[in-house]
Amino acid sequence: MARQGMKGIDLPRAQWYWKSSYDPWSANRREEWTKYSDIESEIIEEVFSEKSKTEPAELDNFCINVKDFIQISKSDQNKQRPIKRVLIRRNENEDLREERFFLPPALRKTFNDDWGKGVYAFLSQ
Repeated sequence: MARQGMKGIDLPRAQWYWKSSYDPWSANRREEWTKYSDIESEIIEEVFSEKSKTEPAELDNFCINVKDFIQISKSDQNKQRPIKRVLIRRNENEDLREERFFLPPALRKTFNDDWGKGVYAFLSQ
């Protein structure tokens, strides 16, 4: 019974962003922030929730220093960007991964374009 009453309540959750501006350290330019994927945000949040926060969060191409709020490239330690954590309120029923709803890119040309005589001969044999 208690669970049914909680379904309509918005639950806060953390969403992590990286600063995607051309010059991420410039204070003069307009700030642009890009969301990490839901899975990446969960990985970062798990490390952020630990008390010590000494180990970085490991993503595919980046290490995330949650103590100093910095993203560091694994291929070049000098490529660093600020990150930020934002608490958002979402109903638990709406907590679906957005990536699932993106359509795959359209094909640029069909498979039957530019079929020459060689392909026709191959198929006829």
